[in-house]
Amino acid sequence: MNMINMNSSIDNKLIEKNINDSPNNLNPLDLQKNFLSLLIAQIKNQDPTDPIKNTELTSQLAQINTATGVEKLNNTVLNISNEINKNQNVQISSLIGHRVMIPSTQIVHTQGAPSRYGIELVGYATLVEIQIKDKNGNTLYTKRMNDMKPGIHNFIWNAKDINTGKYDILVSAKNKDQNIPVQSLSESLVQSVIISSRGPLIDLGVAGNITLSQIREILK
Repeated sequence: MNMINMNSSIDNKLIEKNINDSPNNLNPLDLQKNFLSLLIAQIKNQDPTDPIKNTELTSQLAQINTATGVEKLNNTVLNISNEINKNQNVQISSLIGHRVMIPSTQIVHTQGAPSRYGIELVGYATLVEIQIKDKNGNTLYTKRMNDMKPGIHNFIWNAKDINTGKYDILVSAKNKDQNIPVQSLSESLVQSVIISSRGPLIDLGVAGNITLSQIREILK
């Protein structure tokens, strides 16, 4: 029967070689090879009076299999996430040059041209009132509508004689005596797309930058 010298040191040459030769990002096969190397060294240098139990070996093997499975799952999720981001960036880039409706309390008006604006109505309203005012609070335009269904509604402000600039939009909606949530919208032109660590940003020029989720409608 072969005897094991209890005073001998553990031979770590094979283990050290595996560690030194391993890349920074270990793949599942590398993890398995390292595990087997460690297991062989452990068995060779075990205490004969207290040998490794089968349950311990099974537990260690289960742990390395779990680590391998998690590594594969992480890589799969990362690849899917990268593909989704690429497709999203391509779709967002196709918006360049298109006009979109976004939530805004101001309308950017160009003199000599009609301006598009709108509202996003949460519920049915028996009366909706829209006012457009200048920076001094003077009312330049008022529009009242009855029996409006929930959803997005677009309108045109034919203020060709009004100077170029930003004007405030005030909107109120009621269903009889009850106030209905409503959001004013304005038209903006997509100038470019900015790719950042926080995700893609859509550049609307003087209207600023927004995210894709803020676009309520893409105009034809």
